[in-house]
Amino acid sequence: MSIYSQLEDGLRNVALVALSEFTNPQVIFSHLNGTEPAESFVIINILSNTQQGHHTTSTLTDTQEILATQASYEVFVQFSFCGSKSGEMSSSFNQRINNNHKVFEELAKNKMGVMRKSPMRRAPQKRDTKWVEYHNLDVTFSYTVVTQELVDIIEVVILQDVITGDVFTVPPDIVTP
Repeated sequence: MSIYSQLEDGLRNVALVALSEFTNPQVIFSHLNGTEPAESFVIINILSNTQQGHHTTSTLTDTQEILATQASYEVFVQFSFCGSKSGEMSSSFNQRINNNHKVFEELAKNKMGVMRKSPMRRAPQKRDTKWVEYHNLDVTFSYTVVTQELVDIIEVVILQDVITGDVFTVPPDIVTP
């Protein structure tokens, strides 16, 4: 699974847990060109994803000769709540995203954490002949990406003195063919 797909899945999982008091909350991503759900829903819009600092790499491989590299990111996300329940959904989300143990567990499971959140903004939109309630909230998440790479292991180094023809091995006392 790609890094971006893991990020999207993590954001969706966190939103669903934060909105668990609502029956079957619909969570969609922005700019998918699909039809709008008939009931109230949440739109996730990933606005930016910026690496913070440099990576860290393990100095040793694990037993399967895998080398792990870890990098930290700040992900800036806008959550838009749309429909007649948008006020209730956005208020609940705003409270639970940074103050609920189940949400904390889901964030940790998805290698995320809440760093900052904006004030909630009411932003109703005109649709054909009626106004539709919208509420927006921006959240900055920390997000850790761990990539793994299979590396080749050097088991022995063989050095041969071109003048004398002597052979040295590192580590010493290795029998060479």
